[in-house]
Amino acid sequence: MGKEMEQGRRGQAVVRQAAWPAWLEDRRIEDGLSADAYEAAGPRARAAVKTACAMFLKYSGSSAEVVHEERTDRLSGFWRSRTVFPAPWALVAFTPGYAAAARMLGAVMPAVCAGVPLIGCACIGGAPAGPVLAALELAGIEDVFSLTEAEASALLEETQPGPGRLVLLHTGRLDTLRQQAGALHVPVFEERRAPSLTITRPDLFDLDVLRFAQGRQPVQTALESPAPDVPDVLYAGPEAVKSHCLAGARAQFSLGMAPLALAPGCEAFWLHHGLGRSFFLTHRVGFGLREER
Repeated sequence: MGKEMEQGRRGQAVVRQAAWPAWLEDRRIEDGLSADAYEAAGPRARAAVKTACAMFLKYSGSSAEVVHEERTDRLSGFWRSRTVFPAPWALVAFTPGYAAAARMLGAVMPAVCAGVPLIGCACIGGAPAGPVLAALELAGIEDVFSLTEAEASALLEETQPGPGRLVLLHTGRLDTLRQQAGALHVPVFEERRAPSLTITRPDLFDLDVLRFAQGRQPVQTALESPAPDVPDVLYAGPEAVKSHCLAGARAQFSLGMAPLALAPGCEAFWLHHGLGRSFFLTHRVGFGLREER
């Protein structure tokens, strides 16, 4: 769980615990800013974020266990050894204009559920937006920093043991970090654009909370313009959401079929497709032939 096993001089196992560099402490967001953001969010938005966190923990699971298994096929003579454990650290980097509380939760909660012991969020080039700070406060993420791009680059270089995981929430501004992560063999997930939303029954949803969750502009666009041909999410009544999911299982692939559908009460919930608990897990697998005795 964030511990790397190495061999000491005499063959003993030495445990290395992941830790942020000492200089990062001076870049930490002040507690007062988070407290102000929490209060400004209001009780309805805070309740929605708490509900979203609970849904993640319920349906994604939460475990920091190291899983080890060995399988031997006596007939074929093959064996396999497999170990799965949380990545030693995870960093979510975003820009000051990123204000979508739900999508920030969608970035950090899979890491929480995977049991990553060191989770940090870094706003590159300024202070985080209020909704994002409030969401991180409610999710229990304590390591929130404001960094320059050069400092973020240094952080990727210095954080050990590695590799950890990097999530980028941006529209192209953080491409340099993505390229650096590739050179360091750090797995990366990116959100490079705001999602397109379809809301068939606005009257069923708390639109103020939805704007808090998704950032004001994307929701206004969805409400005031025609529905997109290829939405990323469908907001609809419970029965419509269930029918939408069943239709996807019964029909051929359709460009108009949103991959995510959310019912009322899920305004602050979000899933980034391709970013789940498994992204934050490390897998080591070995194979061999069974020795005859």
